[in-house]
Formats: sequence, C-alpha cells, structure tokens
Amino acid sequence: MPSRMRLVGYRPDPPVGDAFTVTGFAGAGFPEQATLRDLVTPAQPYLAGTGMVRGDRQRRHSYWLRYLRRRGGPTGPKRVCVDLLVRFTTFDYVPADVGAGPASSRQAALASFPCWGVADLSVSPHAVTAGRNPFNKFNEVGSLVFTARLEAGHGTMPAVRVGYRVHHERTTVDGVLLTPEHDEVGSFLVHSDGLFEVADRSPATRTHFLVTPVDAGVHDRPPVPLAAARRPDGARPVWHATGLTAAPAELAAPRLTPYADDTVVVTGFDGLDGPQTLTVRDTAGGQRTAMLDAATPEPGALLLAYRADPGPGRAGGVRLLLGLRFTMHRYLVAPAGVDRGTAHRPPEDGTAHVDAYYGDDPTANREAWPVLWHRGRRHTGLLQVALLVSGADGGPGPRTVRNSTGAWTRLVLTPDWEPGGDDHPPRLRIGWHASHGDDSVPVEGRLAFDVDSAGRPTLTPLDDESRRRFTVTG
Repeated sequence: MPSRMRLVGYRPDPPVGDAFTVTGFAGAGFPEQATLRDLVTPAQPYLAGTGMVRGDRQRRHSYWLRYLRRRGGPTGPKRVCVDLLVRFTTFDYVPADVGAGPASSRQAALASFPCWGVADLSVSPHAVTAGRNPFNKFNEVGSLVFTARLEAGHGTMPAVRVGYRVHHERTTVDGVLLTPEHDEVGSFLVHSDGLFEVADRSPATRTHFLVTPVDAGVHDRPPVPLAAARRPDGARPVWHATGLTAAPAELAAPRLTPYADDTVVVTGFDGLDGPQTLTVRDTAGGQRTAMLDAATPEPGALLLAYRADPGPGRAGGVRLLLGLRFTMHRYLVAPAGVDRGTAHRPPEDGTAHVDAYYGDDPTANREAWPVLWHRGRRHTGLLQVALLVSGADGGPGPRTVRNSTGAWTRLVLTPDWEPGGDDHPPRLRIGWHASHGDDSVPVEGRLAFDVDSAGRPTLTPLDDESRRRFTVTG
C-alpha cells in the first residue's frame, strides 16, 4: 500500500482489570479522503489519481469476541475469560469530482471495484453476567493487548489487521506448577464488507478465541453512480429542531411472537415500526413535517441475556439469550406546506410508490431536503423492530440457550412509544414481565432503546430489577 495512506483515529485504551489486564483501542479507520490507487489494487494508471471522498452510505457492525483459557484441556476449569466487543462502521467512497475526466472509464472501474472503507473500529472489554466481566478465575497474572494497522494484500481492498499479544506468568499453588509462563501473538482481519475473521491459521488463536456475530451481516460493496457522487462542498444540509412530536395514532401494533422450548415460553414481538412522520419546530417557531427516509436503511442488532439466580427447587440459574433487531433510518425535513395530510398520488401506471411524490409538483424528490437533527445529534427512526429469542429470529448470533433447570419460565416483552417533546425525541420503551415456577412473586421492569451521540444504538435498563436481570451486548 502506498505509504501516504495511514490508519487514522487510533486511540489506545487504558488497561482494564487487576492481576490480568486487557488493553483495547478505539477510533481506528480509513481516512475519509484517499486516491483510487490507495483503495484498489491494481488501479488503472490513468485513473489511479482520482480523488475519493466518503459517501452517504454506511453499515454498523459488532462482534462478540471471547478469549478463554482452561486448565487441563478443553473441558477443564476456566483460568482466564474475557468478553470483548469489536465494533466498526463500513462506508462507501465516491469520486470527489465528476466534472472533467474520463467519466465512463471511471464508472466502469468503480463498478468492477466499488470502494468501501472502515471507520470507528474499536476493541473493548464488555461487561457480561449482571455487569461483571470475568477477567480472572484463578488469580492468574498476565495481560492481553490489542493493536491495529492498515495493510493491503486482501483481494482488491485494504483491510485493518487487529493484532493481539497475550502474556501469562507462571502460576504456582502450594509449590505445584499449574501453568507455565508463556507468550502468544496472533491477529484478526476487519474487511470493508463487514467481515471480521481470524487472520491466520494459528491453532492457538482458533482455540482460545471465539468470534460471534451480533450485528454483522457481511454485505456486498455496491458501486455508486457517478451522478450521485458527493463533491467536497456538496454536503447535505441540516435542519436543527428544538422540539418534535409524533402522532401515536399512525403506529400499528406489532405482532406478538411466542416461542416455546421445553419449559421456557418467551413472548416477544416483531414487525414494529416507529413514527413515519414527525412534527418538528425550530428556534424561530417555524413548524415543518419530517418524513422517514426509507431508502437509506442502516440495519442494527443487539443481544441481551436474561438471567435468574437459582431458586428453591432449581438446580441452577435460568439464562435466556434474546436478539433485538431493527433498521435505523434518518428523517428528512419537507419544505414548508408539504405534509402527510395532503393527498399525493403516484403516476397512473403505478411505477412509483406514493411516498416518492410530495407537494404540487409530482416530479419533486427529497434530494435537497435537509436531514433532521435534534439537540445536537441526528434523529433516527426505526422500522422492522423485532425482539425474539436469539437463534429463532433468523439473524446472526449464538444459538438459542435452552432452560435445563427443569423449572418453567415465562417471559413477556411488550413495546411502547413515548411521543417526544422539546427535551427528547419519540422513544421506544420495552416492558418485561417474568415468572418462574418456583418463585412466589413475578418480577417486571423496563428497558430503554436510544441512540448515543456517536449514532450507535443502545439498550439501557431503567430500574434495579432490569439491571439485575438483563445484560446487553452490542
């Protein structure tokens, strides 16, 4: 790879843990501007110098990475166990200027080798099992350190190599050597199509690391038409709202979806859509209608584990793994006078969806409509929200965890929307109610879905019972 293209934004994290420490990193990724020769190997000589900039399409990905060492073989007791999250965003590159030059040749080159990059790559320890990350089972002393670097040689696109170095010191108990001192190195690859994989054939890496997709659908790299290329000075406008509300009447009820497995019955839901339109206000008191842009989906997913401690007549605790899956969409603010209360009809031949036409001019489109922001962040809408038992929801993730304790368990999950206002946008809340055959009193609580300042989806317990029973990964 040419020396001028470097990994950007790399920030090492401070060590976490006691006797056994873990050091991750955050913010690594490709630069937002590059030349075609940096992104495609080999590049045609007459196109190699084409400037490329970050486009408007992106996908978020997360993987659950577990490092596990056992004493005495694969079935022995755990020595060290660390759960980590690998998160990153893939994005498209587009030509910075499509004015002069061999446009048809450029189009052909990008159709054969569409350019995508990686941004916001991070590897960080993740709390599991009621907020606790089981770093060290037997007071073993050592460290696990992750680093990242950009490199070529993987197909036609560069990739990010995530390296690790493990050090374990000698462990002696009562004069008996339990584990010798040893060091180990290995690596993983992060590709711009969303794939995270073990980079080498090292038996140690494949034995001691487990990679589980959470929200990590590997996608193709679709080319961008030259007409849609973003010029450096052509960023999409933004409309800052000081308040917004949604019409609750427009929301359809989700489909309740029961799941039964031996003594477990979980009633989740799917087919839930958030508000399609919002009424937004700005600092001048102006009022507009914001509409969900269904043409720009950003799929997402979170894993959450429900656990109940052992009770009377129960040999062990109950643990259920659930998958929350959804697509996020931006909102676009319509021009003054355009709202959903006006009848807008598509052409008589039915070749276009009615949502493509607004206002008096049936040829109007949303290309110039600003993106809705509220209180310093882009407001995100939701479609196709589902909360089901993982492994039974059709998405990537660990297999369904069965209830092997013999005690029956009933878990019901119910969504509801808060309409929003000046202080907060419309929000999804999920209520839950659980009962166990050996418990005298059912328990319940609420979870809050939100999007943080970096645009990442989050699911937060709102009460003590929810914090005690649920752990979120993603």
